[in-house]
Order: sequence, then structure tokens, then C-alpha cells
Amino acid sequence: MSAPTAADLGQLWADGYTVVPAVVTDPLLERLRAEADALVAAFESGHRSEDFWHFTRDSESTPVLYRVHNLEQQPGAPLAAGLFATGPLHHLAETILGGPAQARVIAMIVKMPHLAAAVPWHRDRTDAAPGRAINLSLFLDDSDASNGCLEFVPGSHLLADDADVDQVRDAGSVLPVGARAGDVAVHDVRTVHASRPNPTARPRRSLVIEFVPDTTEAS
Repeated sequence: MSAPTAADLGQLWADGYTVVPAVVTDPLLERLRAEADALVAAFESGHRSEDFWHFTRDSESTPVLYRVHNLEQQPGAPLAAGLFATGPLHHLAETILGGPAQARVIAMIVKMPHLAAAVPWHRDRTDAAPGRAINLSLFLDDSDASNGCLEFVPGSHLLADDADVDQVRDAGSVLPVGARAGDVAVHDVRTVHASRPNPTARPRRSLVIEFVPDTTEAS
């Protein structure tokens, strides 16, 4: 497993995001892809629940899956549940946060080929100080500007809680951040970010876990 370099950590604290390469490799990566394929196939075969988030495009009736929430609770996702409980993303989060880390939530983000919509500009949340809550996105597929990679406004995690997201986007430099399958994109939950649609024939899927410092054993 790759570890973040000093440059990676410097970029994270200064800009609010970084990418750590090759955190997960085969055979686990291939098995996670197969698990993701099965979840998408179940949805396409008619499975519905409040955790399978979807939308319907204008003038069409076929629903498009874009997120599987509470991934660790899904019967078809034992490998993702394992990553939520322990493993390489925990080790990475502990290195970044400087101590024991607690996983709060895991979801699978799905950008279906030819169908995925844009994700609007947003901050995940602002009720944590900069550097106290991070999202780790493990990419199951290569992600670049053509299939809807993440885009960030550097330094926006340091802005006030009530900063207007659209004004921040318009005033700042917007940088697309690509990743290879197995890479982990790390961002502060306060960082302003978005992603574009996926008009390509390639899927763009990632497993996202939010981590915070684990204070359960603090005296």
C-alpha cells in the first residue's frame, strides 16, 4: 500500500485535497470491481431501496443509479463492509489525521456510462474545523476530465462556514483532479468540489469513506 508523501500532505492541508496513488491493488481491487458490478446489476434488474439513490432524466422513464448509501449494510457488499471496518483506508486516514481514525459512513458513487449527471458544486459539511474530517475516495475505475472526475477549488476548506459555494467557484481557480483505479483522492469535507457528467462509454465508480479522529479511547 502506498503512503502519502510529505508533498501529498502539504497539498492536502494547503489546498484541501490530494491524491495518493495505488493504495489498493489487485486482487482486492478486481474483487471490489466485481462487487460493484453486482450491485449495479441488481439495481438494473429491479432492486430498489432507500439506500440506492437514483434519478430519472428528462423525457425518459428509466432510473439512473448514482449512489449506494450505507454500503456496509448492503447484503451484496461484504468487501466494502470490510474496508469500512479496517484495512488500507483506515491506515491511510490514521497517517493523515495523525492518530486513530473512525470511519463514519461509506457509500459507492456511480457515474454510469453515457448517463451520469453532473454533481453540483458543494461542501460535504462545515461543522468540522479544517483538517478534522476527511473523505477518502477509492477509485475503482480510471477517472479523468472526460468521464466526470472530481473538481476542486483549492484552499476553499479554509473559508468561512457560510461562504457562498457558487461565488467561491466563480472567484477561485477550478482544478480537475484525475485518478487511476486503485488511487485514493483525499479531501477535507469543507472543500468546495463538484464533478461533471459522464458522456463516455467508461464507468466511473468510487467508494467514499468519511474519517474523523477516533476519540473513543481518550481519557
